[in-house]
Amino acid sequence: MNSADERRMKMIRCLEESDQPIKGYELSSLFGVSRQVIVKDISYLKTQNYSIFSSSKGYYMNPEPQGKPYKRIIMCQHEKWEIEEELTTIIENGAMIDNVSVEHPVYGTLQAELMIETMTHVRTFVDNMNKYQGTMLAKLTDMIHLHTISADSEKMLDNTVKDLEDKGFLVDIEEKNK
Repeated sequence: MNSADERRMKMIRCLEESDQPIKGYELSSLFGVSRQVIVKDISYLKTQNYSIFSSSKGYYMNPEPQGKPYKRIIMCQHEKWEIEEELTTIIENGAMIDNVSVEHPVYGTLQAELMIETMTHVRTFVDNMNKYQGTMLAKLTDMIHLHTISADSEKMLDNTVKDLEDKGFLVDIEEKNK
């Protein structure tokens, strides 16, 4: 077994044993390789049928359902500069953002795990979008995107949806079809 294979097997053990996602830079530091090497290793391991997931919090192999117990999918539309307000509205209502997805006409569903549950996570996400000049998935679909949001109660989800609706972030299907 070569050193890259040994590193990848150790990486699998770390991910399997961790109950929290592990950031790429942490794996990079742990194994003494660049962040780019970690990204390639993760991609390679996925081709070998390892169920590795990635989110804004890092890499994980947790088969447990993510997020909070009550879930809802919402359809949103807004500009990039409104991301922080949208995410903050969700967090302030006690909900979290599990993921974002778009329905692409060629590729089908494109989804990214977010797992944003605190204002610190919101700030980190927004800072990273700016730092890396990130493009919203929604740019592919006239800014329309779906979020799976989760909370500890249906009431929290109801309040979240109402606030998002009041701020104009939710897509009104009836209005779109006119």
